[in-house]
Amino acid sequence: MAELEHLGGKRAESARMRRAEQLRRWLGSLTEQEPAERRGAGRQPLTRRGSPRVRFEDGAVFLAACSSGDTDEVRKLLARGADINTVNVDGLTALHQACIDENLDMVKFLVENRANVNQQDNEGWTPLHAAASCGYLNIAEYFINHGASVGIVNSEGEVPSDLAEEPAMKDLLLEQVKKQGVDLEQSRKEEEQQLLQDARQWLNSGKIEDVRQARSGATALHVAAAKGYSEVLRLLIQAGYELNVQDYDGWTPLHAAAHWGVKEACSILAEALCDMDIRNKLGQTPFDVADEGLVEHLEMLQKKQNVLRSEKETRNKLIESDLNSKMQSGFFKNKEKMLYEEETPKSQEMEEENKESSSSSSEEEEGEDEASESETEKEAVLFWPF
Repeated sequence: MAELEHLGGKRAESARMRRAEQLRRWLGSLTEQEPAERRGAGRQPLTRRGSPRVRFEDGAVFLAACSSGDTDEVRKLLARGADINTVNVDGLTALHQACIDENLDMVKFLVENRANVNQQDNEGWTPLHAAASCGYLNIAEYFINHGASVGIVNSEGEVPSDLAEEPAMKDLLLEQVKKQGVDLEQSRKEEEQQLLQDARQWLNSGKIEDVRQARSGATALHVAAAKGYSEVLRLLIQAGYELNVQDYDGWTPLHAAAHWGVKEACSILAEALCDMDIRNKLGQTPFDVADEGLVEHLEMLQKKQNVLRSEKETRNKLIESDLNSKMQSGFFKNKEKMLYEEETPKSQEMEEENKESSSSSSEEEEGEDEASESETEKEAVLFWPF
């Protein structure tokens, strides 16, 4: 039991250190001075444009007050219109923070003031994911009693029970899975299936909807690349999705696939001839943000891509040359046809004249005239374009 407590303490300390690092990066960056919807590499569900604009400096004050545990100050900020679900650059809310800090009192205060217990951060974690990972059984129970879903999947395809290590936590969550009637396998596939349906619809209609994540500007192609939805990725490319589309941070789908180590997605994008050297707003290429284990693969893909580009250029030149040759040949053929059509009326006029001359002749010359008419008809047949 003491060993379990020690492990739980280590995870909690790790979570707190991660949180402190996130706050340090956030408070020292330009993001605290930009609208919330224009930041984050997030992978929350896609939403349409037009979300309310939130100033990060206001969010920083609110999150700091929550972190300090000052409920009176938090209450004042809420009365002045602070958004209780405001997020930092990593998509973490005050409720995530209170959970990581194991501050049950702040958790209760925030939930009572309508904090969203199922809000996901940029990695798809809900507060319940955090509680399960840290082993905070009392906080997990509180979340469940106040509407937390045990079937929400994070960006790694994990539900809260997947992150639970203590038997008591896992038992609690799996019992709720049965009670809530959650199909975990279906939950894991739900996002991919929705994207697959949308991709097929866009392909069939020939029209792609401009749908982006509100904060980060991520598109369906970013999501498919980051999460390794290979079939979705191929359909979107086939539908004509812009390969090098950038989110608000300048990240392309290849940046996302490389960063999250999705090897197959990188291959699909590279073989479709995406730009592998495009830079984000920090001047980073996909190579710069890639998972360490993927850099060598990216270098191999770039070499392969260079060969494909060269072959494509050669093929295009041959096609262009062949097309020019056919067009030139067709021009001369049409010219001959035009000359023929100019001569044909003259032949017909001569034929009519011969007929009139023949009809005005005496009956004694009738046989000879018929022979002449027959010969004229043969000549006309020889001029007919077969």
